[in-house]
Amino acid sequence: MLMWIMQPCPMHREIEYATYCILEDELEMILLISFYDPDELLSADLDEFANPTFCLNAVKVDEDGFIFCPTKKKRIEIRDRPIPQKVYENTRETLLFMDPDAKECSDCLYKALVALIKSLDEM
Repeated sequence: MLMWIMQPCPMHREIEYATYCILEDELEMILLISFYDPDELLSADLDEFANPTFCLNAVKVDEDGFIFCPTKKKRIEIRDRPIPQKVYENTRETLLFMDPDAKECSDCLYKALVALIKSLDEM
């Protein structure tokens, strides 16, 4: 069973007024769909976002406890490492503690996760 946990997804980039998904190191132009009401997110029907140009700005947890892209139905990996739910949540909470306005900042989240993974790789 997949479980919704949070948004934003760390794999989005705003480049020259367009939004791209960088999952699997690709630059794929997308139309980002965001839900900021948790009840809307929980009741979202993923079939509505079957068009490949849409991307749901949220993450789920897969059966092994790693974050998962609900649109592409793929595990989110950074530097070839899957991201555990707890790492995602703790990183996001740390960012929000430092800057409450960063709640929608995918880029901030991505950079923090990259830094964390890089430091783990260097241990």
